Amino acid sequence: MTQTIGFLGTGRMASAMIIRSLKQGYAVQVWNRSTAKTEPLVTLGAKACATPADAARNADMVISFMADDSGAQAVWLGVDGALSAMKPETLAIECSTLSHGFVLELSAKITATGCAYIDAPVTGVPADIQAGNTVFLIGADNAVLDRARPFMNAVGKQIVHFGPIGSGTVYKLMHNLLGAVHIAAAAELVAVAQKAGLDGDLVAETFAKGANASMSGKITVPGMVSGNHHEGIHFTTGLRAKDASYAIQLATDMGMSLPVGRAASDVFTKATSDGFGDLAQSAVIETLKTN
Repeated sequence: MTQTIGFLGTGRMASAMIIRSLKQGYAVQVWNRSTAKTEPLVTLGAKACATPADAARNADMVISFMADDSGAQAVWLGVDGALSAMKPETLAIECSTLSHGFVLELSAKITATGCAYIDAPVTGVPADIQAGNTVFLIGADNAVLDRARPFMNAVGKQIVHFGPIGSGTVYKLMHNLLGAVHIAAAAELVAVAQKAGLDGDLVAETFAKGANASMSGKITVPGMVSGNHHEGIHFTTGLRAKDASYAIQLATDMGMSLPVGRAASDVFTKATSDGFGDLAQSAVIETLKTN
């Protein structure tokens, strides 16, 4: 019997996973605040829904891809939220990158209704997700995860089970904070090189071949050199700032200080406040140039 999946959100990552799910033969019910973004998915076979509750109704599992805690709060627990329509034992799979504290609060509310919760942030750019190369970073009970494995194996390439609910988010937040550090440091390299008159294309080429080149840097340095932060956006400056701030809050809650991570977080926070939040992460260099 074909399983039905309710998707909450149709951003870049969610749309890629929806397309992958449809190709793997799943029935998909999808909700998004902007209905225009669901139209290409409906053309591929998804069913558009008017509310998160409608997307969750009669679904075997409900998957959320929201930008932040407030978005997740609204789609799961708000008026016409998904939880209001979910039958007992439905799998709630939260793929958003949320704060650790909120994940624990949300999971408690969902499991209290008899549904099952999986903390499942993902890694990869949209092209990876659509190609079936998703890596799921899991926090869940073993028995609950076993119920989701067939789907995750069908749409992704790896399941990394870190432990109980919340542990997937711990890794994802620190992973994304490390990305912020790499990108901010690479932006400093490019900014200084450009001010010194070095050829930008040669800087990018040499960086990509060097021992310090990370994937985050390789993706963003070309945009830093060209100044084009509007095209081919995989992840925005604002989302990186949000993830970094959640990571710093996690460390603070644990009584830890992360001076390097905090410095990178501050750089992205300033870039966002300077008006670059909706642009590609490479736009962080513009803030550094004005300091």
